[in-house]
Formats: sequence, structure tokens, C-alpha cells
Amino acid sequence: MPALVFGQQFPFMDAYYVNPYSLSPAYAGLHNKGTIFMDYRADWTGIDGGPRTYQLSYSDRFKDRVGLGGKFVYDKTDIFQQMFLMGTYTYEVKIQDAHILNFGLSMGFYRNAIDLSKYYNNPTYVQDLVLLYGQQESKLKFVSDFSILYRYKQVEAGVLFSNLMFGTVHYQNSDMTYKPFKNYLLHGSYLARLDNNWTLKPTVILRGGEHVPALVDVSAALTWTERFYVTALVRSNRIFGVGLGGEICKGILLNYSYNMSSNTSNLPINTFGNHQVTLGVEIFKFGRDKKP
Repeated sequence: MPALVFGQQFPFMDAYYVNPYSLSPAYAGLHNKGTIFMDYRADWTGIDGGPRTYQLSYSDRFKDRVGLGGKFVYDKTDIFQQMFLMGTYTYEVKIQDAHILNFGLSMGFYRNAIDLSKYYNNPTYVQDLVLLYGQQESKLKFVSDFSILYRYKQVEAGVLFSNLMFGTVHYQNSDMTYKPFKNYLLHGSYLARLDNNWTLKPTVILRGGEHVPALVDVSAALTWTERFYVTALVRSNRIFGVGLGGEICKGILLNYSYNMSSNTSNLPINTFGNHQVTLGVEIFKFGRDKKP
């Protein structure tokens, strides 16, 4: 009997202050260019089967207006697993001297897997013929993202449309189909220089998508000597977060962020806690001058 499975939330990262490419493909090659970033994120750490996300990404600048990047994302939530392999091309257009547009296009492949045997082997679960499929892997599916970034002096604003694909995802050994949801992201930020050593960068992000409630992030990063920073975040549904990071030694970047919900008064405080660790290695640090 055919079955239709709808996609769960798509993974996102909090360390966009150190790696803006994880926020929008249009940032490829703009900040921390030539750096390999490795991310690990654990959501809902107090719940068995909570989301776990692994990401490997790289972007760099070529010539004056072209940026290239790539990323691999693996995400697992309970019985659901999904994988992205994406490449990014960006092109910069100067409207006027200080007004700049960066267009980003990402294309690649997507695959997911559903481990139905986890519930089929549970004797308390009502048996269903669909569960006899066990571990199912989907066929490779083409997927793309499109983004635009506007920059004016210390102001940045952008829009991202992600998970653009045609049709549904089919599985190799069953009649099930999988329909991922399209997503969008809007963001804006301003970099304010407080003095010669300190800067403050507030950021507002709106995320949403098909059948997905919109979430609003309001965050800020306080940076010292363009090297070390602390962050604070407030998200919809009373979620709060803090983070810190910086260049711990020449060419090595490290970030840690933690989110928690204040809506868990009857649950342990770490039930919906989210942890993320990001490590960046600037592979050409010793061969290029770092622009301020």
C-alpha cells in the first residue's frame, strides 16, 4: 500500500557570526574565505532520538566578483535521516559605489532514509504493513537554493529560498514517497563600531516554510579586536541562547553556542537544550593577508 511521508524541519546552524555561509549561500567567499568549517549540533539533548546535525563546508573568493563554496550536511532525528551535498556559485554586482548585490545559487543532491523497523520491532506498536519495509533509503534527488544578499556599508540584508526541488522523493524498495517542504529565510544585520577595539553586530532572522510556523531570531555579537566575541539570542517560543568564540590561535577558529527553552517548567532544564560546536581551519592563513 503506498504511503506519503511529509518532511520534518530542515537543519540550521547558529554559528553564522563566524561562518555566514551557513546562513545563506550568497555569503560564499565574503567572510572567512578559504576556511574549512566543521559543525556538530545536538538539539533536544534531554530527549532520546533528538536531532543531531553534522556539517562540513568551505567557501572562497575567486577573481573580484565570483565566490565558490560547497557543503555536506547529515541530519538525523529519531527514525529520519537526511543528507545534502551542495555546491554554490555567487556573483557580485555593484549598483553604485557603496551598494552591492551578491547572487547565490546552490545545486546538489539530496537523499533521506527512514528506519521503520525501529517501531516495527517494538511490540507495543500497532503493526502496519508499511512498517515491514524496515530501513528505507530514497533515490537521489536534485535540490537547489537561491539567495540574494544586499550590502550597503555596514548594513547587510538577504533572502534565501531553500529546498527547491521538483516532485516527490521516491524510495528504492517500497511504494512510499517523501515530500520535503520548501523553506525561506530573511535576515538583516548592522555592524556598529563602538571604539577602536569593540564592535556590536545585531541581527534579525525570520525563518519559515511550507506547513512550518515562522520563527524569529533576534541576536547580537559583541566582538573585541575582531578576534574574540560573545553572542546572545532570543528566538520565538521563548528560546534563549548564548555563545562565544574567536580565533584561538593563528588560523584556528572555534565557536560554542547553547540554546534553551523557558517553556519547560515541568521538565528538566536540559530537556530542550541545544549545543553546537564549530571548528574552522583557515587553510591559507599563512599565504594571504587578512583584510580588516
